[in-house]
Amino acid sequence: MMDILSTNAIEIKNLSKIYKIYPSPLHRLKEIFSKKSLHSDFIALNNISLDIQQGETFGIIGENGAGKSTLLKIIATTLQPTSGEIKANGRISALLELGAGFNFELTGEENIILNAYLMGLSKPEIEAKKGQIINFSELGDFIKRPVKTYSSGMHVRLAFSIATSVDPDILIVDEALAVGDNHFQKKCVDRMMNFKRDGKTILFCSHSMYLIQELCGKTLWLHRGNIEGIGDTGSVISQYQNFEREKETILKKESIAEQHNSKTDISKSITITSVTILDRHNNPVEMVNPFDPLTITMKISCTKNNLKGHVGFAIVRNDEVMCFGTMTHFDGLEPIHYYDNQEFALVMQKSPLLTGTYKIMAVVGDEHAMHPYDIKYSSPFIVSSKFKEFGMTYIEHAWKL
Repeated sequence: MMDILSTNAIEIKNLSKIYKIYPSPLHRLKEIFSKKSLHSDFIALNNISLDIQQGETFGIIGENGAGKSTLLKIIATTLQPTSGEIKANGRISALLELGAGFNFELTGEENIILNAYLMGLSKPEIEAKKGQIINFSELGDFIKRPVKTYSSGMHVRLAFSIATSVDPDILIVDEALAVGDNHFQKKCVDRMMNFKRDGKTILFCSHSMYLIQELCGKTLWLHRGNIEGIGDTGSVISQYQNFEREKETILKKESIAEQHNSKTDISKSITITSVTILDRHNNPVEMVNPFDPLTITMKISCTKNNLKGHVGFAIVRNDEVMCFGTMTHFDGLEPIHYYDNQEFALVMQKSPLLTGTYKIMAVVGDEHAMHPYDIKYSSPFIVSSKFKEFGMTYIEHAWKL
C-alpha cells in the first residue's frame, strides 16, 4: 500500500506483462526437459508507467488486444506482472470479464456472500448490504437460482451490483456494461456518477467513446501494449479516432492511388504541383481553430496548349468522408484556359469544422467538370475544437425546453 498522504490512488512503474506462446502443449513439456526455448513471446504490456490520482475517473481505450484488460487485471491483482511495480491505495472492486469471480453452481445470493467475503467484508457488513445488492440487481426470484442459469445480462447485473455496493475506494469497470440493457446501463452510469461525486477513483474501459467522454476527465490510449496517448479525454479520443479512421481507409487510398496512376495522356498534360492551406495572414497552417478564415491554393503545370476546364477543392476527413466540395462549374463560372504555373485560390470566410484530422483534395477537370485531369491532396491539417458535439461541422443552435 502507498503512503496515506499520497494523492495517487494507483502508481505504476515500468510494468510489463509477457506471455509465452507455445505451438502446442507438447512443446511446453519439451521445453521443460530439453531446457531449449520452444516458445515465442507475446508482449501484452511493454514498460508502462503512469499515476492515477485519488478521486479521478480515468478512461482506458484501444483496439482489441491492446493490453487494456491485462492492465486492469494486474491492477485488480487477479494477474501477476512479468516485471515492474504497482501500488494501490484503498479497497479495489473490479468488474472484469463476464462471470469472473462467480461460482456457477451457487445461487446469486450465495455468490453475493462469497464475493463480499473475498472483498474483506465482515458477516454483519454482508448482511447489511445484501438486500441493497439484490434490489439494485433487479434479479427478483432469480437471485435464488444457480448462476449457471443466468443470461449474460443477468451476470452483469449481479456483478455490477456486488462490485459497487461494497464501498470500494477504487472501482474498475472493463467493458462489461456493453452487455446490459439500456435501462440497467443508465442505472450503472448513474451509480458511477455518484461515485465520481463522492471522490471515488474509477478506472473505466470501454469502446463507447461517448461514455468515456462523459465519465472520464483523463484517458489512456493503449496500442499493442504501449502508451500511445495519455491526457485530456477529448484530445486522446480525437487522436484515437483519427488512428481508427486512417486504418479503415487503407484500401480506399490504395484504390485511389491505382486510379490516379492510370491517367490518360491528356491527364498527364496537366499536373497539380502543390496544394496549400493558408491562414488570414497568408501563412501555411497545420493547426486550425473552428471558424478560422482559410484560403486554399493550388498550382498547376500545363504542357499542352488550348486546354480548358474547371477546378475544384474538397475538404476530406482522414477516413475519406467528404465534408464539403465545390468546383468553379457549380458557381456558374466559365471554363478556365489552363497555362503553365497557373495558381487558383478558394477563400473561406469561416471553417466550422469540429475536432479531427482533415486534408484538402484539389481537382483539375475538363470543361464539363466530368473528367478529372489530376487530383492531389494537401498535407493533413488538424482542427482542435473546444466543442463536445459529434460529427464534422459545428451548427449554431439553441435549446428550448
